[in-house]
Amino acid sequence: MKPGKLVAVAGAAAVTSVAAVSFPRAVQGKGYLSVPVNAVERDLSGLSKRDAFEVLLKNRDFYYSMDIQIGNPGQKVTVLLDTGSSELWVNPDCSTAPSASQAKQCAASGQYNPRDSRTPPIGPFGSRKLNYGDASAPNTQTSAEIAYYSDTIAMGSGIVLNQTFGVVTKSDGIANGILGLAPDLRAGWEPNKPYSLIINSLAEQNVINSRVFSLDLRHSNSETGALIFGGIDKGKYIGKLESRPIVNGMRDEPRLAVEVASIGMSLPNSQPKTYPLAADDKSFMLDSGTTLTRMHASLAKPILADLKATVNGDSGYWVADCALRTPPLTNGGGDNYLTFQFGKKTIRVPFSDFILDLGPSAGLCYVGLVITTDQQILGDSVLRAGYFVFDWDNKAVHIAQAANCGKEDIVAVGKGANAVPTSAVGLCDGDSGDSNSDGDSGNSGVSQPVPASTSASASASAPASLSSSVTSTTVLVMNPATTDNWATTPLPFSISFTRPELVTITPSTTSSSSASATYQTVTVTLTLSSSQTPSSTQGSGSHGSASSTSNSSHSAAFAWAAESRSLGLLAGSLMTTVAVLWNI
Repeated sequence: MKPGKLVAVAGAAAVTSVAAVSFPRAVQGKGYLSVPVNAVERDLSGLSKRDAFEVLLKNRDFYYSMDIQIGNPGQKVTVLLDTGSSELWVNPDCSTAPSASQAKQCAASGQYNPRDSRTPPIGPFGSRKLNYGDASAPNTQTSAEIAYYSDTIAMGSGIVLNQTFGVVTKSDGIANGILGLAPDLRAGWEPNKPYSLIINSLAEQNVINSRVFSLDLRHSNSETGALIFGGIDKGKYIGKLESRPIVNGMRDEPRLAVEVASIGMSLPNSQPKTYPLAADDKSFMLDSGTTLTRMHASLAKPILADLKATVNGDSGYWVADCALRTPPLTNGGGDNYLTFQFGKKTIRVPFSDFILDLGPSAGLCYVGLVITTDQQILGDSVLRAGYFVFDWDNKAVHIAQAANCGKEDIVAVGKGANAVPTSAVGLCDGDSGDSNSDGDSGNSGVSQPVPASTSASASASAPASLSSSVTSTTVLVMNPATTDNWATTPLPFSISFTRPELVTITPSTTSSSSASATYQTVTVTLTLSSSQTPSSTQGSGSHGSASSTSNSSHSAAFAWAAESRSLGLLAGSLMTTVAVLWNI
């Protein structure tokens, strides 16, 4: 959160009670500290439906949180994780929470009592008033007045001695403490001004090697993510990390902000679209303390128009068709998504993250985007799709497409100009979003969907080694995400190629039988450009199926439609016809 941004956070699958949360323990390694991050759901009981919507969209329904221990013995406090502000503070006035139920949740988050610490704490020494909210949206604005103390802070086995933090003396409309990870708006990146912030203290006391942290918020169906001080987890992203310089905010103040080169949208059966960015529209703050993304009207309105979104009364929030979150197979089996290009790296943001479902009782879905005249923000509706590494010392953010390949491989960062290692390539498979262009031309760097043709016979020709009398290409496609099941649970498709010149289908000698046909195993090889690595995908094809071969250098990628498995089973059919998008 920040002066000029929203109040609390986020929209992931979540637990419903702070008291019931069992936070996994933080893990300390040589040069890093990995802290679990949970999504906690606000209790909206007792509110009218309209009020509940307002609470949700003001970012008070979920927040990404973590546990810290303050003092000796440690007093557990749950705090909101915020890359949009700099202060660590605790003990909000729960009586000013938006509802009685949220006041109970606030109390369950824990309180710090200086008198119960044997450290002993130092303070209070000075005070400060903190204002939060979007300056252009008065209904988002809240505040907290704090007195400064100093005591021991523990995150698992990671200990910070004599850490300065705030204890609330008065607050309004805030139901949780905050751990800020952004630079101070006045002192910027200076190590000990106005005092040693938590990221600086971790480095000074040799818990971590340098002032670097990585953030993995996970997608909207996940309950946990991770904050790693001083390290990165190669098991949580795809491909290489793209390094981008940190830029100042719109008032030239220090922020965790970067420039976006281009923004695009992709819908099945539609040409991808790129939205022009004016010079004033390129800078975005990366803010884990805000659910919604905030854009200037010149950029937001064309996106909202293409989503056919309508504004909900005078609230400033936009309603969209919930079907956009889960596109049907008849649309080609691909996903609906936005693209955000950072330098040569493009992050795909699925609509399942970008469009917020308020639940079956509401029957409404809201776009995770609102219009602002203040600082532009990429909130959790976008950040969940990316893996972000914030390097304070080099004033850089390293970005990759987020993923979770079920592995944990944490690498401690070093010191100096190359603290974040360029060799730390993500272990997860998938589209990394890399391109050769910085995006000024509007090329997103992500494979762009092309509408699929309705018939393979219109474009596919049979090579001499296969029967030329067959004009359709039938392939048994397995779900690449569940490779363990490839051999036992084949999924039948009839595939239409819009760019057959990019495909080579080579039959092998292995075959297997089903109830109605015998299928040969084939390899579908994609011929990619020199900047990418050629890949192949195992499938199964019918005897005599048509294909063609070419050395085209255009890049291509499959948009797999694994969800059609259930449709094929329900229909009891051996063949399920879907369109496979070829992306150029």
